Amino acid sequence: MATDLQFLLLGPVSARRAGTPISLGPPQRRALLALLLLARSQAVPVAVIRDRLWPAGAPATAIDAIQVHVHHLRRRLGEHTPAGAPATELAGYPGYSREQASYALHIDAEAVDALVFQRRADRGRELEDKGDYKGALEMCITAQSRWRGEPLADLEPTPYVRAIRQGLVDLCQDVRTRAARVRMRTGAVSDAVVDLQQLNLEHPGNDVIVVLLSTALFLTGSRRRALALLDEELARWEQQYARVPEQLRRQRELVLSGALEEQW
Repeated sequence: MATDLQFLLLGPVSARRAGTPISLGPPQRRALLALLLLARSQAVPVAVIRDRLWPAGAPATAIDAIQVHVHHLRRRLGEHTPAGAPATELAGYPGYSREQASYALHIDAEAVDALVFQRRADRGRELEDKGDYKGALEMCITAQSRWRGEPLADLEPTPYVRAIRQGLVDLCQDVRTRAARVRMRTGAVSDAVVDLQQLNLEHPGNDVIVVLLSTALFLTGSRRRALALLDEELARWEQQYARVPEQLRRQRELVLSGALEEQW
């Protein structure tokens, strides 16, 4: 179901209707909104909401506060729904106790940037596995276009927020790495070198990135730079951990022998 209502979680939490920002209220209310959006229209028990919003211990008024937040979110979202536009339903479901009641935000997943990002990333992985490198690259580029910065950037770093944030950051790294890999498969190796060099700067010591970057350097005729990169990484492992990963050792052998080209 298409909608001009958009929820943005990849960066500060915000919402807009047809490009017009919607005032969402204080940080805790935005945290509740993010929690419900990431639940993908599934009901979230009040007890779970309470524990995620107040991980260090909830006050006696916590459930009342949640209900107030829900009331204001319903009003804000309703105020910005034009006549004839798809409704955004923040539904409440009763339980045997106030803690067992639950809330669900029924919304088109395409309206939530983080969910679109995850779906495009998953689709990119599927297409790469099928050998559709052009399609995989398109999905990776589309996913990356949604990224605005640190997810949930304006929320208090509770354990729940940190876990969501780290998961999305890791997925972003995976998408960028996949994009570079499929670029290599489509022949755009020089572009992949640029992307992988940046990734290597941001994530030093990542063996997957080192192997890909050394491969890309080799394929562009920079065997010496590929070997220097691998030698530096192998020396770091030997110095810090008194061992070297087999993947890196084998990669050096392939670069040295020139056999790496046969795999690409």
